[in-house]
Amino acid sequence: MEWIKPSQILIIHQGGVGDFILCLPAFGSIRRYYREARIELMGYPRILQLVKGRYYVDEGRSIEQVGLGSFYLEDGDLDGAVVRYFAGFDRAFLFMGDRGGIFSTNLRKTGVKKVLSISPFPEGRRVHVIDHMLSSLSSMGIPGGRRIPRIFLLEEDKRFAEEWLRQRGVFDGVENGLIALHPGSGSRKKLWPIENFLDLATRITGELRLNMILFVGPAEREYLGSELERMRSMNPIWAENLPLIYVASLLDRCRCYIGNDSGMTHLAAAVGIQTIALFGPTDPEIWGPRGERVVIVRKHIGCSPCTEEELERCNHRRCLEFIEAEEVFERARGLMYGGITNPLE
Repeated sequence: MEWIKPSQILIIHQGGVGDFILCLPAFGSIRRYYREARIELMGYPRILQLVKGRYYVDEGRSIEQVGLGSFYLEDGDLDGAVVRYFAGFDRAFLFMGDRGGIFSTNLRKTGVKKVLSISPFPEGRRVHVIDHMLSSLSSMGIPGGRRIPRIFLLEEDKRFAEEWLRQRGVFDGVENGLIALHPGSGSRKKLWPIENFLDLATRITGELRLNMILFVGPAEREYLGSELERMRSMNPIWAENLPLIYVASLLDRCRCYIGNDSGMTHLAAAVGIQTIALFGPTDPEIWGPRGERVVIVRKHIGCSPCTEEELERCNHRRCLEFIEAEEVFERARGLMYGGITNPLE
């Protein structure tokens, strides 16, 4: 236990959406332990909106700011403005790779009293990333707690979703059920075939007669290109390049979400809706989304899960291709109407 707890805390996170959401339980533990402190989080601007003023942190700051690059250099000429900014904190938590400890060493030079590094990966251990980070904090004297990420939406977020759906003339139909689909991922190797998504969409509209909302971002445009336009034939509600907090507010209106191993899937699980995550090359025991209503669908074939090196050499996606649209459809129907509760297969 600390005799005097710090009043100004900085959390630095350098990673994508999925990694960020997996850190939320750790952020929550810091928030609870330092209840009276002002907590600021430095990260990517498009992600900060998910937590700024929403329980976890009081303020956000871009990690892309000018001058921060000098902190990654050994014996670098540290930017004066950034030094003065860091000097205002009593304690800093680094959720990032810091090879050789260069960044943390430079951070200590600014006058931060204590710098604590949490490795973003459980190197050499098959343990879930969330459990790994909470264990790291526990070794620092910060008790763990809830092990399921959660996004806290404000009333203004919920009003946005309602107005956005009303403008598209679908708000009244949403009460009967809205299913969210996300065919993309940060890696082309993690994509379930678009033909399967088309088959799934056909079953949803034909058999369940539910509205679909299709989430599209820059990665989908890059990896799927013109194939993505084939989804328009299913007449989904098209949601492209929306801010993440708006995506979260729309997900909150959905009965079910179906997507690949991606940051969006972690976001859906953290919002708390019924989530079906399609996993292939990556290990869900380490990277899987967590939530009370999450089902992970995968096929147990000899080469899956695989290492990053093996993934780069892989010239097929059988681990994903063997997942049939009919199976995913039945899982979705079971979640919405039959109460399936198996969290991992």
